[in-house]
Amino acid sequence: MRRTGIILIICGALFAAGAVAWSTTAVSKLVKFPTSTNTTLHYSGHFVTYVNAKTGATLAQPSSVALTVDRTVKAVPSLSTGSVAVVDEDIVLHYGGTTATETNVYAFNRTTMGEVTSSHAYTFAPSNPAPLLNSYYITLPMNLKPGVTSLNIWKPETGTTYALSPVPAGSQPSTLDGLKVDWFAGGLNYVPVASYERTALAARGLPMSVSPTVVEAEMSSAGISVPALETALAPTLTPTQLGEVSAVLKTPVPLHYYVFGSGFVGAEPRTGAIIDLKNIIDGIAVAPSTTGLNTLIAVMSAHSTVKGVPAALAVLRRLAAAPPQKVYELQYSQTPASVLGMVNTAQSQLKQIRTVTYYVPIGLGVIALLLLLFGGTITVRRRRLATVSAHPRRHVTSGPEAATHRRHVA
Repeated sequence: MRRTGIILIICGALFAAGAVAWSTTAVSKLVKFPTSTNTTLHYSGHFVTYVNAKTGATLAQPSSVALTVDRTVKAVPSLSTGSVAVVDEDIVLHYGGTTATETNVYAFNRTTMGEVTSSHAYTFAPSNPAPLLNSYYITLPMNLKPGVTSLNIWKPETGTTYALSPVPAGSQPSTLDGLKVDWFAGGLNYVPVASYERTALAARGLPMSVSPTVVEAEMSSAGISVPALETALAPTLTPTQLGEVSAVLKTPVPLHYYVFGSGFVGAEPRTGAIIDLKNIIDGIAVAPSTTGLNTLIAVMSAHSTVKGVPAALAVLRRLAAAPPQKVYELQYSQTPASVLGMVNTAQSQLKQIRTVTYYVPIGLGVIALLLLLFGGTITVRRRRLATVSAHPRRHVTSGPEAATHRRHVA
């Protein structure tokens, strides 16, 4: 019995050590982004166009067609490791009879969810750069805290990040289909596109420059004749200045493209899983290069007394200061069915996390406690029996002492 008690105590101590080791070591190794991820999300909304795709002229009224987006996020186990998840993202857009596709590959830390260096990651094509280090995209970090001020979210079209910040409590629903969510808002205000996005826009037929006649037409609409202005300036400009003005007026004007947008993100705080994307605006805008305009402004400013120059300067400065013109924008939200699918996925992940984080170590602790109690009880009982055996009570049944005892009893 003594040996059994000692064995139980030792086993209890081992289970207790196992509970501690599980909580301090195993949890951190098991609670991470799953490489079994394979999810298709759906969004719907409108594709809004602001300019004529063929002429580049601004439409009197923007046109709008239905938009659907299918987004598949799939981990690649063969490329992933214990600490890094490699994930493919395929996006397919359908609008107005057009289908556009986009592919990205992300590599991020499976615990922090921040992007890491990887030869597998790229944006749009393998020859393009990978997302910036420590930015987020596929999922937000686990254990989101109310005090988090902002997160750096990767924007593929610009090759930069933008801030995602918590929204005021009560401005968005605190639960989605019974699941607690934290809401964030983000946006971009005319950020230049990356070179590879510019190439993609050119492939879609968007112009990369405009004819000098566009500037001339803009000035003509303001009542300014460019030929007449050149004639008036000719006597006052040096040959060099006249050459600069002539070159600007005869050279195509490069166009610069920008990304603008805004929207809301709902995430489950424990897992960091993005449950809902809501009221998303994702657009492209364009503006002419101001290099030539600034050259004209600089030259003409020195000759503001020449007839027609003040009016021309006013037009040129207005053109140079004009904000980018919207080309198109995608307006969409995640479909209710897709949101519900993510709710179910997050709830399943939470159940697994609770099992790993709480149930397993508690179970080990309970087993340890029972073994220690049983082992201790058996050991203490064995010691008591041993003590009684070492000091037995004396029983007298015959002889003088027995007779004396009987007399006392009588």
